Amino acid sequence: MRAETPGAAPAFPPPREPVPQPPAAIHVLPGHFRAYWDSLSGPERVQLLTGRDAWETPLIEDAPDAGPDYRAVTFLCLNPEASAVILSANAMVHPDTLGSCEFEALPEGLWALTWIMPASWEASYRITVHKGPGTPPWRTAVDRRDVRLAADAGGTDPRNPARSTGMSGAATSVARLPAAPPSPWLTAPVPAAADGSSIMGVGLRLNGLAPAGAAAGTGTAAAHHIHGVPGLELRHVRDRHAGRSRRVWLYRPRQPQSGPAPLLVLHDGQVWAQYQNLAATLDAAIADGTLPPLYVAMVDSVDAATRARELSGPTGTVDFSACDLIPELRRSLPLSPDPQRTIVSGASYGGLAALWHVARYPETSAVALAQSPSLWRYNLEEPLLSVSGRILVRVQAGVYEPSIHVPAQALHHTLAAAGVDTGFRSITGGHDWAWWHPWLIRGLAGIL
Repeated sequence: MRAETPGAAPAFPPPREPVPQPPAAIHVLPGHFRAYWDSLSGPERVQLLTGRDAWETPLIEDAPDAGPDYRAVTFLCLNPEASAVILSANAMVHPDTLGSCEFEALPEGLWALTWIMPASWEASYRITVHKGPGTPPWRTAVDRRDVRLAADAGGTDPRNPARSTGMSGAATSVARLPAAPPSPWLTAPVPAAADGSSIMGVGLRLNGLAPAGAAAGTGTAAAHHIHGVPGLELRHVRDRHAGRSRRVWLYRPRQPQSGPAPLLVLHDGQVWAQYQNLAATLDAAIADGTLPPLYVAMVDSVDAATRARELSGPTGTVDFSACDLIPELRRSLPLSPDPQRTIVSGASYGGLAALWHVARYPETSAVALAQSPSLWRYNLEEPLLSVSGRILVRVQAGVYEPSIHVPAQALHHTLAAAGVDTGFRSITGGHDWAWWHPWLIRGLAGIL
C-alpha cells in the first residue's frame, strides 16, 4: 500500500464522516465546597475572598467514597457580577452535561464546582462567566459545537499558574492530578498575544523574518534563524506536488550528538513552534537524558481549511513529508538514513497522517507516534498490515475521546496479532494539547 511518487498513489479506503462523541460521565459532588465555606470563620472567609490565602486551584482532595484511584477536584470562581458560571474542561462539555459543568453559587460572589475524577486526569480548561438576567448562551446553543464554543468563551483560572494553549494559541488552564506522570522537562507554553501573533516572536507574521513567497519556486530550503528561540529555524521547503513552498520550523539540538542523529517530523508545527514552546521542552529533555539529541521538523498546517484538505488523508502533507521534506533534510543535516530512526508524529489529523506515512512510505520513515489519530475517518488496518514487517507503531488516545480511543485500541490489537511492533497508551484525558505535549516526549523516549 505504498506509492513511489505522489502521482502513483494507489486506491485508498474511502474517508468516513465524523462520529459524534457521546457525553462523558461526570460525577458531581453538590454542596461539597459549600460545607467547607460554612465551616469557616468570618476572617477566614475574608481571607479567601480577598485572595490573601496561598491556595492554588483546582483544589485536589482524597475521595474516600470513590476509592484510592480517584480525587475530589474543586474549581472556584470569584465574581460578584456573575449570574451563571460554567467549567469548559476538555471533552467534558456536552449538551447533556451542562448541569454537571455549571458552578454552584455561594455567598459573596463565590462560585464552586466539585467533580470526582480519576487521579491520573490531565485536562485543559477555561471558566466562562455570564452576567445579567438573560439565559447563558451555552444553554441556548443548538448543537454540541455551539455549546462548546459558548462554554469556552471565557478565560483562564487566575488561581492556577499551569497553562497550555489550543490550536489558535489561546491560553488555557491545566488540571493535572497527582497520578499523572511527572514531567520535569515540560516547559510552559507561550499563548498568542492579543493581535494573534506569538509573544515568542515566531507568530503569524514572524516579525518580518518570513515575507510571503520567500524561497518560493527554488526547490531548496531557505532558513531563517528566529530570534529569541534558541535552536529553532524557519525553513521554506518546496512541495513539488502542490507547486508551492511550505513552512517548516527546524529544531537543532544544542547538545552534540555522536554519529548521525534521529529525526522527528511533527505535524501542526505552527502550534508546537509558536505556542507550545516545544524547543525549550526538547532542550530540557535532552539535557536531563530523557531524550537523545535529535532534530525535529515541525510542519506548518497553515489554517483550518488547508489542514482539513492536506493533513486528513493519505496524500497532501504525507506526500510532501516523504518525497520532499525528509530527503531535503537528509541532504542538509547530519541525520541517520535509517527509517527506523526517522519518526513521524502528530495529533488528531496529524496522528492520522503519521500512520498514513509509515503505511505508504516506510522506506523514508518506519516509525509512527500517533496521538489521538482521527481513525474515525479511515480504516488503516489493511494499509498498515501491508507493510507489517517494516514498521513500528505507537498510538496514544484519551479515554474521553471514545470515537478515537476505541478504534485506536482496536487497531493496536489487530496489528499486534499480525506481529507488528505496536504499542497503545490510554491517557486519562480528551482531545487535548495539555497531554499531547508531555506524552509526545514520553512517547519519543520510549522509541529512542
